[in-house]
Amino acid sequence: MEKAQEVLEGTIVHRRPFHVEEGIWHFVVVGPHANGASVIRAGTAEQARIQAAPIYIATLGGPHIPDTGGIPIEEFASGDLPGELAGLKIFHLSPLRPLSVTSRRQGPSMDEAVAETLERFKGVETAVIETPDEAYWALSVLKYLDESDLFFPDPVLTRFYSRIGFNTRPMLN
Repeated sequence: MEKAQEVLEGTIVHRRPFHVEEGIWHFVVVGPHANGASVIRAGTAEQARIQAAPIYIATLGGPHIPDTGGIPIEEFASGDLPGELAGLKIFHLSPLRPLSVTSRRQGPSMDEAVAETLERFKGVETAVIETPDEAYWALSVLKYLDESDLFFPDPVLTRFYSRIGFNTRPMLN
């Protein structure tokens, strides 16, 4: 957990897109390699769907958990629910967005790689992210996605978090 916290705190999002294609987030993440060079990955995070419906991951808890602001599953998922789900609360909701790397290459030193990447993607609707450890690049991208949810609110998340008393969803540190 210490390493994850270190990566999240050390992640720098140099550029965010002004417009996000619905359900698709483009990114380039640059991180230091052990040999002094950098590793540059380009890719996308795409909202997973079944047919046309977006998929979310929910954290559920039973009625024995003290009231921490969750909402009863019956209020959020109306309809025919199995009896064993009755009384459960939803405490957290996140969109399922698998990460796909479309290219990976070794680049110059970090300073040069960040500047080169910013220049190369100037005017392109792609996030440019610097990670403190290239092996943990996915955590840095997840931090960017978490922040994106604040800038480009998802209607389902907005509805959920407004129902449990948050104006926006809690953010990763």
